Amino acid sequence: MYLIIKQMDNIEPHGQMDPNSIEHIKKRIVELEKTVKELKRVEKELKEIENKYKDIFENATEGIFQTTREGKILNANPSFAKIHGYSSPEEIIREINDIGNELYVNPKDRQNLIERIENEGRVSNFEVQMYRKDGTIHWVSINLRAIKDKEGKTLYYEGTMQDITERKIAEEALKESEERYRVAIEHSNDGVAIIGDLTHLYVNQRFVEIFGYDSPDEIIGKPITYVVHPDDHELVKSISLSRKKGDLVPKRYEFKGVTKTGNVIYLEVSGASITYKGQPAYLVYLRDITKRKESEKLLMEEKERLNTLLENAPIGIALISEKGSFKYVNPKFTEIFGYDRKDVPDGKTFLRYLFPDQKYRRKVISGWIENIKNTQVGQKFPRIFTVRTSDGKEKVVNFIPVRLATGEHIIAFEDITERIQAEEALRRSKDELERLNIIKSKAIDHISHELKTPASVLLGSLKIIKKKLAEMNLIYTFEKMIDAMERNVSRILEISKETDELFRSQVEFERVSLTMEMDDFLKRLERMTEVPPTIRVHWEMIKDWLLKNFLSENEDIEDVELSSFIKDLIESLRKRIEHRQINISFKDGKKIFIRTNPRVLANTINAIVKNAIENTPDGGTVEIELEKLEDRVLTRIRDTGVGITQENLSYIFDGLFHTQATELYRSRNPYDFGAGGKGLELLMIRRYAIKYGFDVKVESKRCVHIPTEKDVCPGNTKLCKYISEPEECATTGGTVFTLSFVLPNP
Repeated sequence: MYLIIKQMDNIEPHGQMDPNSIEHIKKRIVELEKTVKELKRVEKELKEIENKYKDIFENATEGIFQTTREGKILNANPSFAKIHGYSSPEEIIREINDIGNELYVNPKDRQNLIERIENEGRVSNFEVQMYRKDGTIHWVSINLRAIKDKEGKTLYYEGTMQDITERKIAEEALKESEERYRVAIEHSNDGVAIIGDLTHLYVNQRFVEIFGYDSPDEIIGKPITYVVHPDDHELVKSISLSRKKGDLVPKRYEFKGVTKTGNVIYLEVSGASITYKGQPAYLVYLRDITKRKESEKLLMEEKERLNTLLENAPIGIALISEKGSFKYVNPKFTEIFGYDRKDVPDGKTFLRYLFPDQKYRRKVISGWIENIKNTQVGQKFPRIFTVRTSDGKEKVVNFIPVRLATGEHIIAFEDITERIQAEEALRRSKDELERLNIIKSKAIDHISHELKTPASVLLGSLKIIKKKLAEMNLIYTFEKMIDAMERNVSRILEISKETDELFRSQVEFERVSLTMEMDDFLKRLERMTEVPPTIRVHWEMIKDWLLKNFLSENEDIEDVELSSFIKDLIESLRKRIEHRQINISFKDGKKIFIRTNPRVLANTINAIVKNAIENTPDGGTVEIELEKLEDRVLTRIRDTGVGITQENLSYIFDGLFHTQATELYRSRNPYDFGAGGKGLELLMIRRYAIKYGFDVKVESKRCVHIPTEKDVCPGNTKLCKYISEPEECATTGGTVFTLSFVLPNP
């Protein structure tokens, strides 16, 4: 402008231009120049304001946005894009075309928001769930207003947005926490109360239940002494007032309460100062300890009884701490060892007294330490030691320590000196008895062999005499005497034969007896200590070896079809009992095979059936039945005979057992009633069972009308004066033998 004015000053006037007009133009130009400068200043300020706004817009922590009514994003700042997981405003504007359906989790929320804006003009703190770009859901708070034209028509919406997800999570967590605490208090096993000015302001349901009321309203507003027994009113009020003053009070204390019905209960209470509804108060927890008090009383009584038992126990008892010091010994301990607790303050001193021999003591201690390492809590590890008492005597004592969870040990001491001496005497007696038994066996064996030859000669001579008498027509005079002599000589030969068989199996029987003694010894050992699994394995291996080797005569083992086998035995037997009125029945079932020695099986079944027939009166029955189990087959031989007394039942397989007095069978033939007696067959059955691996059991009921061995059965149900019908005999007594055979593997 300045240059234009200068140039106008140099213009020479031409024509008719008025100098005043030129001056006027100059003035206008100067004014214009001022206006231009002002415009530039305003433009600069506007630019600065625009930059500031842009800077605020770009760097605001809140999301700033503008959208159309339809949901198209018109403008957005980076924070808006970041809130929704987009990298830039351009990206979110480009990809989101309908925020209602694409960003809002529930599109109806935007519809509600628009309706409120149209009605109210603006909405603040509108909280809603939206989707991020990755599909996750977050919470946002929206402030929104409508931008309208002069006619009031909405042009677009603009507003701000904040991500409030963390706040929402915290609020939800707080809400859940408050709900948990509320539920915890309402369902607490303890009574909970809030006390203010010595008055109940709040009580939970458990508090109400403890005191037997129906609802909290019956207690709220009542003084704290309302549920306190009069004996403890002053105690409770004193502690409550001290807590209110801020004085030091017990964290827990007990008092007696009283229920709605007047019953006395015991309670444990703990409390803490709090603010409740803006006022100082304290929170109280009550626990009903009535049962605990009763238990403590019972425990005290039990403790007194236990102390009485310990003090009067027939065995010594000591309690030893984890470090080895004696905490208690009872009088019996002192009686056994001659020491009291003052004499043996610790285990080392005790062991030094008991085991003066250093070498033996070291052995005891090393074994003790090893046991402690390998022993669980509550497990016993008994040991027997020979100890030296205070008076210098030796005793055999069974030490039975038990490890407690506290690390302590309770040790019981049983003086078994007399028992050991008795067992040693018994062992010596047993050895002597076995020696005498061997001598007796050899003597009987010798006698048996010595009798066999003269008995055979005598039997032959009797047959010759019988023949000569027949030729002389004198047989009828001496027939009964000759028959009796033949019968008894035959019995002697039969006994000799059975005796030989018994002695042949003597070695095998001794091996089996040894396995039984091993089992007995193992049981005795288990009563004293726990047998390790490895010892058990070796134990069973030794038994298996003995049992396998004792089957040295495992001859003629074959498959036997049991049903047909028994059927054939019965058929051959019927001819021998034609003179008896005995009904023998057998239910012929399915084919069942077992592996055994047929001769042994026949001898076993024949012997049991023979025994049944000889002890069953005429008119009775003998039944045989088979039962197949999963891995075994049972053969039951049941009779309706006179039965066996309980006293004799345990000795039935011991040999030389008979159910009738010897005088009754001297003149009777096999299978006659009462003809049995020597019992060698049953002894052989027992040994057969051990040798060939089957079981034999017997159950018997002695006839109620002849309860003792001295009582005599007439031998015929028709002659029995105690029954009116023969069938009644079956209910008065009888015997069942059960043979159990293992089924072979398929």
